[in-house]
Amino acid sequence: MPTRRSATALLAAATIAVGGLTAAATAAQAAPGCKVEYKITNQWGGGYGADVTVTNLGDPVSSWTVGWTFTAGQKITQLWNGSATQSGSSVSVASLPYNGSVGTNGKTNFGFNGSWSGSNPVPSTFTLNGTTCTGTTPTQTPTATQTPTPTPTATQTPTPTPTATQTPTPTPTVTNPPNSSNFYLDPTTQAYRAWQAAGGSDKTLLAKIALTPAAYWVGNWADAAHAKAEVADYTGRAVAAGKTGTLVVYAIPGRDCGSYSGGGVAESAYAAWIDTIASGIQGRPYVILEPDALAQLGDCNGQGDRIGFLKYAAKALTLKGARVFIDAGNSGWLPVSTVVSRLNQVGFEYAVGFALNTSNYHTTSASKTYGQQISQQLGGKKFVIDTSRNGNGSNGEWCNPRGRALGEKPTLVNDGSGLEALLWVKLPGESDGTCNGGPSAGAWYQEIALELARNATW
Repeated sequence: MPTRRSATALLAAATIAVGGLTAAATAAQAAPGCKVEYKITNQWGGGYGADVTVTNLGDPVSSWTVGWTFTAGQKITQLWNGSATQSGSSVSVASLPYNGSVGTNGKTNFGFNGSWSGSNPVPSTFTLNGTTCTGTTPTQTPTATQTPTPTPTATQTPTPTPTATQTPTPTPTVTNPPNSSNFYLDPTTQAYRAWQAAGGSDKTLLAKIALTPAAYWVGNWADAAHAKAEVADYTGRAVAAGKTGTLVVYAIPGRDCGSYSGGGVAESAYAAWIDTIASGIQGRPYVILEPDALAQLGDCNGQGDRIGFLKYAAKALTLKGARVFIDAGNSGWLPVSTVVSRLNQVGFEYAVGFALNTSNYHTTSASKTYGQQISQQLGGKKFVIDTSRNGNGSNGEWCNPRGRALGEKPTLVNDGSGLEALLWVKLPGESDGTCNGGPSAGAWYQEIALELARNATW
């Protein structure tokens, strides 16, 4: 049965003006200061996910309530790290016993899934314990006269400077693997925030996920310019930390054949979308190219020239410094001969190799054997395996199966087998879709995150 994965890629550290996917509340008001960043992390027909970060700029608080008003009829359907109340368009989210205390300049965070119809604008004004958040603390003067409130302004993260456009050359330069297994740990993931908010045994378990490097997914849930900013931010942070980032590019037309992670850009827009995000790449990250795209070749309408799309993407991303691995499904899906034929159609003029087991649960041993058989028929091409959730193998299900375990941690492999690296491509704890009690694809699913960590052998 085909694998599925989350269509999430958190829109971290990119803040744009109100009306876009992300906004920082900066309405003018005196009193204890606060700042709220509301970020849409994923959006699909009729539904979306959002992340809210509150910075307390005033005196410490022992509990908090954040309020705002929706302007287009949006509804909260599920919320974590807080308790939500909604009356019509008015929303109030209160702290829980474990996360109520926030010091001066301290932050707290909660997330939710919601529904929308027609449009999904970002709220423009937020309050913390009844005080409107301005993004600043009030200016104090020696006299009793209060300094006039400045004109409201929206905070905006500067657009990352794109890397210089690289001129294609007849002989592409394929990047070498990193010198160590020093993959980048992203502190903006849902797992990291859940770990920070947890206590007791849950915190210990969630640390297994939060403190293990995992991939960053980028897709067309944001416009191309915003996706580019995400790529530039993530890869820039990896470079600054002296680490190797891992990206998943996931926007091919006909993505997931319309299932839980369905979508993708229009056929006429894919090349331009790839060019835009590629221009944001910094350093030499690993890139897992279009999970399931080859395995689902011809399975549904709307795929366009899928082989041509993959060829183009591999070239554009490689010329910007990426180390590209074309996703090739998993060991329980297609015969080796079929995978080899499809990979040969795309070719390896630019891509380094292929990726296996993305978002699936097949064991490392089974995946490695399958990968070696493919590699041998491709002249020894390298491959990588997603081990994020394969610690005790597959039970035959692909969508939020219960009883699974975290797999081996990311590392480079140099055993002559053709296997280059074990990676965490899927982010453990993020739902595969609305199945087995899970929320929408990409949303945080704490129950299954704890189960995966609890069942891990390490």
